Amino acid sequence: MNNKPKSLIRTRPGAPTVSVPHESVWLANFISDRTKRAYKNAVTEFTAFHGITNPNQLRIVDQAHVIAWRDALIKANASEKTINSRISAISSLFKHLCEKQAAKRNPTVGVKRPKVDMDRVKTPVITVEQVRKMLDAPDTRRLKGIRDKAILSVLFYTGCRVAEVSSLKVKDFYEDAGYQVLDFTVKGGKRNMLAVNQELTIALRHYLDETRHENDRAAPLILSVIRPWIKKPLDPRQLNNIFHHYAKIVALPKGVTPHSARATFITRALDRNCPIEAVQRSVGHAKIVTTQMYDKRLLKHRESASFAVNY
Repeated sequence: MNNKPKSLIRTRPGAPTVSVPHESVWLANFISDRTKRAYKNAVTEFTAFHGITNPNQLRIVDQAHVIAWRDALIKANASEKTINSRISAISSLFKHLCEKQAAKRNPTVGVKRPKVDMDRVKTPVITVEQVRKMLDAPDTRRLKGIRDKAILSVLFYTGCRVAEVSSLKVKDFYEDAGYQVLDFTVKGGKRNMLAVNQELTIALRHYLDETRHENDRAAPLILSVIRPWIKKPLDPRQLNNIFHHYAKIVALPKGVTPHSARATFITRALDRNCPIEAVQRSVGHAKIVTTQMYDKRLLKHRESASFAVNY
């Protein structure tokens, strides 16, 4: 195949996102923008890796192509979860192509995938003291600090995903039955309404008082401080950068990410005897077993036999 790879899915000004009809329909059928973006990137990487430049080349891909790509991802130290996600995207595409009789077989069938640890989430949890340092780190004498405190408060007091913060609108923060709630859009386009505590309510009210955009119900809840009158939301990458900025300021351990706020929220809630069913609903997990994977209490570090050994 061509040594100068081009993506099967490519963009150019004024052109459709996807240039091949069957692939266009396949990608458009997903509801979640996050899924579309992830699957698009996976197919782009796969076709670029093999130098695929047209649909006819894609349709003669076989199992060996998928295995070679998998092995390259392993060699590049991609995580087991990432590799599985990439192969799932290719599998989904070829399943669609087979249904449309545009391909004879799904080349991912029979390809061994790395085993993912389904017993626990590896994301590190941080201590209550470390969370407090994070929440107190922003300089609330400035609008940026007020905004960043609101962002960190949403993450630590709701356990939501970064993408869910990005998609929040002003109308998603309101009073219901005497409680202040945030109404998130979670995976699969589902809604998850969560009553929030007083500290988070105060942080959001302070921010909205400063920005004065509370009456624009269709506007993003969290705005960029650069030209805020444009009312442009922060994307997940920007939110990640904000989190890491304050994590560095308070010297959190390496490996702590915004997802650590989710893991910390779940573990802390369970540690305070909140029913696991309530925690599951709060974070929008479809299955309770997923919530259990986040429960770092199960690790029982304090009971490690290593602490009883002295040489």
